[in-house]
Amino acid sequence: MYKLQKELKNKVICITGASGYIGSSLVSQLDKYPVKKIIRIFRKKLKPLKNIEDWALDLNDFDSWLTIVKKSDIIFHLSGNTSIAVAENDPEKTLASEVLPITNLVKASKELFRKPRVIYSSTATIYGLTEKLPVLESHKPVPVTCYDYNKFQSEKYLEIASQEKAIDSIVLRLANVYGPSHAESSSPDRGILSKITEMCFENKTIPLYGSGNYVRDYIYIDDVINALLLTSIIDYKEIRKSSEIVFNVSSGKGTYIKTIFNLIAKEVEKITGVNIDIETVPWPSHVSEIEKRNFIGSAERLKSLTGWLAKTSIEDGVHLLVSHYSREYM
Repeated sequence: MYKLQKELKNKVICITGASGYIGSSLVSQLDKYPVKKIIRIFRKKLKPLKNIEDWALDLNDFDSWLTIVKKSDIIFHLSGNTSIAVAENDPEKTLASEVLPITNLVKASKELFRKPRVIYSSTATIYGLTEKLPVLESHKPVPVTCYDYNKFQSEKYLEIASQEKAIDSIVLRLANVYGPSHAESSSPDRGILSKITEMCFENKTIPLYGSGNYVRDYIYIDDVINALLLTSIIDYKEIRKSSEIVFNVSSGKGTYIKTIFNLIAKEVEKITGVNIDIETVPWPSHVSEIEKRNFIGSAERLKSLTGWLAKTSIEDGVHLLVSHYSREYM
């Protein structure tokens, strides 16, 4: 905590996707640190907050990135499509919204001869249909969906730019992020676990696709925010020594989906006193194979460089998630 306080002091921090699930949570956490300024980049109008500037910019526009790079010490690039289904339905649009901002960011940094720290949120689904677990960063990405391919393209562009010393970037491949949404988020229903929790409070039957015997690596939102902050203050000389800019952000522990659903149901039942039914149903035909895979990620690289650990167990995280929704429903 002290190191973050020291290193973030008087920094100008820009957050793209500031109205999203992760972005809004990051803004809330940064309010605890002595930063000089927080700049929120948004598409939808946000509620004004003290000591925060809001910029309505088109991230596909090069001039927008000239403005951002000129003013920022640290850029958390969290914007972009977060849905595999949306990416599949409109691949050209999602490719532009994901890759074009990255190319413009790098171009702006080169033109201004300025290298703000860039933290880019990618995804662990980029590894594809992996069999060997846990997955290390050295595992070759094999994108299966348009969403994953777009992320991979953006990663490679940042990697090349970093090797050329045109920019100081770090890529975080996030596992399955869950937890309560911040009040400012435009994504209140982010993630399947939030949706299942809501359905439990509404006393609906919970659909469990397939057998439920597939493993996920769920990472609590507060742990993700801590990873974002810690990587923003890494001494980049350490990154250049290894030329590795990619880090997994994962718990390193796998849990069966049916186990997680049962945990949520039991937590809600303790509050409502109403039994919740979980029904096994077939997978919808349109669902990608990536949704059916097993995944556990290793975050040892991140731990060794920053000391980061996923501190929130799945049991504690589910309890916090259910407690959050109980305030809305009870």
